[in-house]
Amino acid sequence: MLAFLLRRLRPARRAALFLATTDLPADDALDAVAIREGVPVFRGADADVVARYVAAAERFSLDTVVRVTADCPFVDAEIVDYCLEQLERDEAFDLATTKTRFPQGLDAEIYRADGMAELHRSGGLDASEREHLTLHYYNYSEKYRIRYIDPKASWHSAGRHLMVDTAADYAFAARLAASLPAGDLSISAVLRTAAGLVVEDSNLISAGRTM
Repeated sequence: MLAFLLRRLRPARRAALFLATTDLPADDALDAVAIREGVPVFRGADADVVARYVAAAERFSLDTVVRVTADCPFVDAEIVDYCLEQLERDEAFDLATTKTRFPQGLDAEIYRADGMAELHRSGGLDASEREHLTLHYYNYSEKYRIRYIDPKASWHSAGRHLMVDTAADYAFAARLAASLPAGDLSISAVLRTAAGLVVEDSNLISAGRTM
């Protein structure tokens, strides 16, 4: 699933791709996948995700960070480039996000690296805010400029979230990946195909109840 996501993100025109994972031995496998895919890796703190991301941004000399999490395997370069294009016309933000606007599971967050570094050094983050990278911005939204990015008009909800948090989510994601039209891995194709699978599953459930 990680390799699938990295391949979808790699063609981005406006962003370089890196993997930021933990230094735990259990994540050696993730490191190996990224290296095999030609993606540079940074390894750092486990629970303190803020520390890990700040250190990764410093390692790779980033001024802006686009965060995509590996439980959202259908995010792609098109989304990353689209979001960055929207922000070209509005640079006055601390955090930009697709959350609550895009179909769930096509999530990206964009923030200033120096702003996150300042939060890290401030000592004002609790354990939960250190574990959930951008939580502090949402918790104190009155203090920060949060920009919500609207999707393209054609990017409608598929009728089901596309995150992978459970075995059932993974099974659906695997079906979806296998069902995508040959040569068309676009977001529109993902959402169209996912909607078709949701209808198919609904029909099967209805048929089962009738029987």
